[in-house]
Amino acid sequence: MKNIWTIIKKELARVFTDKGMILSLFLIPPLTIYLIYGLMGMSAEKQSEKYESYKATVYVINAPGEISGDFGESIDFLAYLDEFKKAAEEDSKALQFSYLTPQNGDYDIATLKKQVENEELDLVIEFPNDFKENVINNIKNNEIKLYYNINNTYSQNVYYDFLTKLSGYENLLAGTRVELEKLEVFTINDLEGRIGDEQKVKGTIIAMIMPLLLVIYLMAGAMGVGIESIAGEKERGTIATLLVTPIKRSQLAIGKVISISIIAVLSSIASFIGLLAVLPQFAKVAEGEDVFGGVNYTLGHYIVLLLIMIAAVLFFVTLIVIVSTYAKSTKQAGTLIMPLYLVVMAAAFLNMFTEEISASFTSYLIPVYNVVIALKALFQFELLFTNGLITIISTFVYTILLVLIIQKMFRSEKIMFNQ
Repeated sequence: MKNIWTIIKKELARVFTDKGMILSLFLIPPLTIYLIYGLMGMSAEKQSEKYESYKATVYVINAPGEISGDFGESIDFLAYLDEFKKAAEEDSKALQFSYLTPQNGDYDIATLKKQVENEELDLVIEFPNDFKENVINNIKNNEIKLYYNINNTYSQNVYYDFLTKLSGYENLLAGTRVELEKLEVFTINDLEGRIGDEQKVKGTIIAMIMPLLLVIYLMAGAMGVGIESIAGEKERGTIATLLVTPIKRSQLAIGKVISISIIAVLSSIASFIGLLAVLPQFAKVAEGEDVFGGVNYTLGHYIVLLLIMIAAVLFFVTLIVIVSTYAKSTKQAGTLIMPLYLVVMAAAFLNMFTEEISASFTSYLIPVYNVVIALKALFQFELLFTNGLITIISTFVYTILLVLIIQKMFRSEKIMFNQ
């Protein structure tokens, strides 16, 4: 029993006296879980708060007044909406909206549709001129048209909410009828009211997932080739041999970075080819169609995508080489790289649950984050040429700065010989 207890103490001491083991076993796992799911929850909560605080603008054309039938009366449509407005004021979680109505038929549907497209209006409800007479005379062909912006999340939410409101209003009107076959009071035409770019809708679905997968995969690929590059040489003792050769240490550092970068870039190109193959499947997820009838990215989109991926993987490689150069072993390098990996994951997850794209060019200067939002904007057909260029150039500049740091580290005896 004494021998067993000795072994137990020895093994426990080995773990609890090793800072790297403590970090990798007890700190990184819970931190990773908290970070990933915490950011997911934070992002979703933030988006939900935006929806709840948003006040929609609805334009109602030919709103019917009070209607009487064989069985009773119903309130007019605007009074019906007033009830929901009152509820919205009392309950902050209810959809808050204001409605506009034309005076004496003074409106132009083309202008209103343009306002919906420009996000000045969220929804236009157009009742037919003879709506009230059709209801009184039990005529079924009573079509209400809805116009909304399919590229605007708020507009879509208002549209779906008002579908429910119109259904409730139809129930009120149906209460004025006796015959069951006449309970269908009106129909809703929203097909011609879908204003916006259908491709952008599908691209938005892709943009919620693809940047996350790409950034994490590129980072993981760079880790696979970068962690062992210098730290492995230190463990095997071969780094000392390389350092005493008649080669400048700065040249040795650049050679290491370039060789690892070539492998990482080839890996990113392979990932790019895989992405080309999988995009049709994402298009099917988006709208149940193939890519030729769904999302049509141009050659320019693919070129920018490849350049962003290459810039990102080069940045990740140099970042990992710095850690590998500083570490005394591959085990320590793996432990030290995890916080950086968490930062990359955090940047990716922060943008997963929002469809909004940052309009500030300064956002495209932030390392890692710029890659995520540029990819997101690209997949949503919203990446401006200048923002894409800023992302690519700034990432390459950061990579060059990291290479200079690596050169300086190679000239340090303390770092290279683990002193």
